[in-house]
Amino acid sequence: MVIGGSMAGLLSARVLADHFDTVTLVERDVRGEGPAARKGVPQGPHIHVLLDAGRRILDKYFPDLFEQLQVQGAELIDSSGDLAWHHFGVWKLRRTSGIPGLLCTRPLLEWNVLRRVKARPNVVVREGCSIEGLIHDEKGTGRITGVRVKTPQGEESWSADLVVDASGRGSRMPQWLEAIGYARPEEEQVVVDLSYTTCLHEPPPHFQKEWKALFLYPNPPKAWRAGFISHVEGGRWIVTLNGYFGEHAPTEYAGFREYARSLTRPDLYDFLKEATPIGPISQHKVKDCRWRHYEKLPRFPEGLVILGDAACAFNPLYGQGMSVAGLGADLLDTCLREQTGRGELSGLAQRFRERLPEVIRLPWLLGTGMDLLYRQAVGKRPFGLGLLHWYILRLMERTSTDAHVHRQFYRMLHLHAGLEAVLQPSVALPVLSHGVMSLFRPLERLANTETRPPPVTPPRPGPVPVEKSTG
Repeated sequence: MVIGGSMAGLLSARVLADHFDTVTLVERDVRGEGPAARKGVPQGPHIHVLLDAGRRILDKYFPDLFEQLQVQGAELIDSSGDLAWHHFGVWKLRRTSGIPGLLCTRPLLEWNVLRRVKARPNVVVREGCSIEGLIHDEKGTGRITGVRVKTPQGEESWSADLVVDASGRGSRMPQWLEAIGYARPEEEQVVVDLSYTTCLHEPPPHFQKEWKALFLYPNPPKAWRAGFISHVEGGRWIVTLNGYFGEHAPTEYAGFREYARSLTRPDLYDFLKEATPIGPISQHKVKDCRWRHYEKLPRFPEGLVILGDAACAFNPLYGQGMSVAGLGADLLDTCLREQTGRGELSGLAQRFRERLPEVIRLPWLLGTGMDLLYRQAVGKRPFGLGLLHWYILRLMERTSTDAHVHRQFYRMLHLHAGLEAVLQPSVALPVLSHGVMSLFRPLERLANTETRPPPVTPPRPGPVPVEKSTG
């Protein structure tokens, strides 16, 4: 039984279909045919980033997905060469990285994954239903045996050998566990009060296509507004403006455009003022990022797995959520394969919850570490964080001029490698040297702060070949 039909739930259902006779996916929303935003995914209308670790997971479980997405108008780009990115006060190098980036709307991606999950003969999707609580074995075995479900016909009890909570930020699992005699998990939280404000646009007819995506990240701790433009299907732009700490972009167009003008760089506004808005402006607010440490609970029931945003909800500004959810589903697959031969599921829930932090720890450190650069962010600041911040700031500045440092940063960013990628001597020495020079020279003499880098290669026509996962 999978709770939640978003990306984490869809990937979990796909993984479970290889191990169980029947997989039931329970979703509150009733979805129509075709890609469309829905109530259960309020972040759906806004820009999304799929890190390459997530792309590889999707390619592993849905081998034809990316070819079909491109036929439907999505683009696979080089995530460095086709991206103009101003970050921490500097323009990052544009070079051919070999790391693909997916450009499309979230509804198009999710709909294509849903179609493939529904096509599995042993997967049943029940929409218009909501989970109300857990059913457990009251004889003391400590096993979850099913769920209580509110259906259009009334409340029912459904049995299951394994329950997977992939219900997202709104997960009620702490309350459900408490109701059957377990403790609530410890929560690690960083409060950021972030907003996403988005409007689709028709690009200017004279746009030269010098980039496929333009990212203007804030320069902490001095600025906390960001803006993004990305090509999506239908030849459109998705334009998203972000603001921390209550500085939310207006939802009427004149104010939206003036907010874009207020960013630390003029580039996004200069393109936006020539574009034509299409449709309404959407807004989504995110109060915090939150990690529920289920792995620290002294008691935990068998037959229960929690992953995706239900376990750890990230700051969406860093584009980690879908990829970490995919890595969590892949870990579940690994744990189930290790279970083969035992003939039952004892120990699976414990092993999974103990290993999930291996998936979460690096993206959590990267995201919250950046958020805690702001004095206004509320959260625990561990010892040594100031030193880490100094190093990361110098590292980001160095990505403007040093191809090797840039390459290793991208490996870490896309979860191909851990912190060792940017702490190895071949990276640390030039970063530290840059830090020393920054004591005597202004940043504009050490890095490219002003000039948007030109494209690496001319625009590519037609679908891009996709690197296949080896599993």
